[in-house]
Amino acid sequence: MTLDTPTLFTCLMIAELAGSAVLLLFFLFWKPRGGACSRSLLIWALGLFCIGCGTALLAMRGEISDTLSIVTANAFVLTGVGLRRSGLATFLRKPSHPWLIVIPAALWTALCFYTPFRESLIARVNYLYVFFLLNGLWIVWLAIRENQENLLSVRLLGLSMLLECCAFVWFTLNQNLHDFPRFLDAFPEDFMTIYLVTLLFSNIMTIILPACMVIERSLQRFKEQALQDPLTGLPNRRAFLDSAEAWVSQNDANEETYSIIALELDGFNAVRETFGNAMGDVVLQLFGRVLKDSVGETAVLGRIVDEQFVVFLPKGDREFAALTAQRICRKFGIACQEASEGKLLVTASVGLLTTHTGIGLDRAMEVADRGLSQAKQQGRAQVVTMDLSPGGGAVKNPGKAGLSFLRKKVA
Repeated sequence: MTLDTPTLFTCLMIAELAGSAVLLLFFLFWKPRGGACSRSLLIWALGLFCIGCGTALLAMRGEISDTLSIVTANAFVLTGVGLRRSGLATFLRKPSHPWLIVIPAALWTALCFYTPFRESLIARVNYLYVFFLLNGLWIVWLAIRENQENLLSVRLLGLSMLLECCAFVWFTLNQNLHDFPRFLDAFPEDFMTIYLVTLLFSNIMTIILPACMVIERSLQRFKEQALQDPLTGLPNRRAFLDSAEAWVSQNDANEETYSIIALELDGFNAVRETFGNAMGDVVLQLFGRVLKDSVGETAVLGRIVDEQFVVFLPKGDREFAALTAQRICRKFGIACQEASEGKLLVTASVGLLTTHTGIGLDRAMEVADRGLSQAKQQGRAQVVTMDLSPGGGAVKNPGKAGLSFLRKKVA
């Protein structure tokens, strides 16, 4: 098979129609996908199908009527190109602007009834390829600026579309320079071969990458779920330790201070026994929301196990950590009373340690847990602050009393 323009044109048509079928099959058989991914695959597959149908009609130029090979064919291509852009916008959960799919094709059809426009190849090429170029650049912009998940496959799609835009510019410039009277007159030219090879490569990439985008998002979601507590949405123990240990390691040379706040709900088993597991889950979710609302963006949160939670405060002094712990206790106690109209009284006890990066995270958490145990022994809603003696032993700070959430003067 020789690499001539008719062969390349045929390959391009086959790739587009086959790509549409591949994406449709992928939609049917790839189950772990979200709603945006599903809609994106369907829209992209429909777009490729429209482009493939338009290309097939273009390939029959001279064998069928001009109405089919010019007007209908390019209307299909215009619609398909718009659908591709809409498919990416849908995947990225951005407005898809469906009216921008219909209007260019409708305007094209209307202009083709105007004889001077219909009989001018340059006018038709300029109309079509300006739209193709703008649409392609829009896809590039979406892939670069709106790719908030930082997906590699989306970036690659943007690069592929940028290459396609270069092909559009190349084709348009050569058509305007040579001023061919008919579309088929350009087929023997070298620039047409370069254009079709580039377009074929870009189209193959725009078949593969939409499926890769769905797979990459699914894998990213699986990874996030593996590091997230499904009930509260907080990082689980593994994710918490990874984040906190990373900060301690990065700041080890500077001996920066940090605080560990270990928290546990008081009498949580009694809540489950009295009100059931569903109420227990609601209480845990409420506590998770209180934690998120009570700390800054630099803090690292985690649900360790059951009703035990932990907060890592980088560069925070002891007073700030104590105020944070008190705020959490008070907010949670009040939130429980308000949510249950005073019928449910649930509190949290706290063990707290402020140290420096010369002390490992495991040791700091052990000391904070010891403080938590002492807080539980003292009663409900207590905050016990711990210190490390010169010899490395854990001792209770005598200057820090326990706190009840019912006290009013809490930051």
